[in-house]
Amino acid sequence: MVDHYGQPWFTKSMKKSDFEKQKNASLSHQLIKAGRLINKRGLAAAQKSFHLPELKQSHLDLFPYIDFAGTGISEIAKRKGVSKQSVSKLVKEMVHMKILFLKVDPEDNRSKRVFFKTSGSFAIQKGLKDLMSFDCLLKAHFGEKSYTSVLKKVSDIVDIFQAENQN
Repeated sequence: MVDHYGQPWFTKSMKKSDFEKQKNASLSHQLIKAGRLINKRGLAAAQKSFHLPELKQSHLDLFPYIDFAGTGISEIAKRKGVSKQSVSKLVKEMVHMKILFLKVDPEDNRSKRVFFKTSGSFAIQKGLKDLMSFDCLLKAHFGEKSYTSVLKKVSDIVDIFQAENQN
């Protein structure tokens, strides 16, 4: 059996070892796996840095959708493509952890806007610093030239998928 790109794919008779070989030969699979490992490491660093063992990946996943000038819960949900209820729950938890705070929306007194606490921008900067330390590890392993080459190729991959999403 082949997929729509003509590549062999899983069948009932395929051995697990062959399936694992196919997964490991997939650049897409390896990028996803690398992303998961980086996320896990980043979450552990954030929990440790901010003394917040209750911090979860789902909390960090909201960060890119919150503007420094404040964002409504409905807008965060729309940007993320999830329900207002799930965003509200996470925001409430993050308010309790003192990562975010809520303020009445000046344009609509019935709703609230979500803001980072003063340390919120610092937290994002700290998170980026942690990611940069992961980059230093990769540079030390690959060498500067190979690191730059891999970064360029992965950036190209991001560009390809972002262009497809815009069409």
